[in-house]
Amino acid sequence: MYPWPIGDFDNAMDIALETAMNYLENTGQAAKFPEVQRVAAMAIVAAWKTGEKNRVRLANIAIRTVERDHRIARPG
Repeated sequence: MYPWPIGDFDNAMDIALETAMNYLENTGQAAKFPEVQRVAAMAIVAAWKTGEKNRVRLANIAIRTVERDHRIARPG
C-alpha cells in the first residue's frame, strides 16, 4: 500500500497506482522508480480530489502525467 498524503484514501487509488506502475515498468518508463511512483501518485491524488473515482481513468491519468514528464519517464 502506498503512503497516500490524504486522509480520504480509497483502495481504488492503490489499484490505479499499481496498474499505472505495472504499465510504466513494462514499457521501460519507470527507471527512476521512486520518483515515477511519486509523480504518478500525486496525479492520482489530484484527479481524486476533482471527483474522479474510476480506477482505470485514474491509472491513465497517472500514466499520461509520467509520460509528459520526460525527465523521469526515461533513464539517462
